[in-house]
Amino acid sequence: MIATLLAMALAGGPPMLCRTVHGRLFASNGNPAVRIWVVGTKRILGIDADEDLSLDQLPANVRGLWLPTGNLFNASVCGDFRVCARKPQRPGAMQMVVITRASRLYLERHPLGSP
Repeated sequence: MIATLLAMALAGGPPMLCRTVHGRLFASNGNPAVRIWVVGTKRILGIDADEDLSLDQLPANVRGLWLPTGNLFNASVCGDFRVCARKPQRPGAMQMVVITRASRLYLERHPLGSP
């Protein structure tokens, strides 16, 4: 057991738990500022990104679609997102994830900034 914990620590932590979700990526007040609503659920995933919304950690195809809108609160990006988390889901808690890939993307605009 100790050898396993030591190996995980040397490798940078536990292995990432990855899955693909179909959802809506949107900007929100609070922390985290970028989130994904998983379609068909009440689940919200928090995107582990910079607090200043620089969005450098997002895939290039997501940034290319979303950033030209100007105000990130006026649009959301829908599609399939490959997300990875270091911790498993817990009921009632937002799971923090990173987006490693995105596909089948389209932009939804919101006139007053609410999805």
